[in-house]
Amino acid sequence: MSNAGFENYFRGQQVSLQWLPVLRALALELTASADSAALRQLFFKVGERFAKDVQERFESVQTLSELEEALNEFWAQLNWGWVSFSESKGHIQIEHQALPLAEAFGDEHLLWTVGLLEGFYQSIFVVLGAGESMKVHALDEACADMLVSLQFGPQGA
Repeated sequence: MSNAGFENYFRGQQVSLQWLPVLRALALELTASADSAALRQLFFKVGERFAKDVQERFESVQTLSELEEALNEFWAQLNWGWVSFSESKGHIQIEHQALPLAEAFGDEHLLWTVGLLEGFYQSIFVVLGAGESMKVHALDEACADMLVSLQFGPQGA
């Protein structure tokens, strides 16, 4: 099977068929009602709320490696792919693979649905002691299909 065939098969398994048409219709209605920036902020808030419901799983981690391991256990339970962290120039690079957002809402909506991960990871880092000047943001040019690249570090840097 080609890489494209494998990817199509995998993506087809990511979202329950009972919810796929509902989520796609929701995405269309949302984009008819608000611009991408407002939708990204809405999804950021959803991500924050999502993280608050599970944050106790991560409160005791001491290292970035432990956080990665704990998050990957969590994401595996949800079939939401996996994450890897790396440190670079005062930032933490976050690579989230096999995320179902593009499949669930449509590829064309990934740049605002990614707000969900921004809010989720921001909340987790705050629980671990991050100050207000430290922010998570997606690297829009590096978000495509089943890979979302984010960065955590000083705001505006």
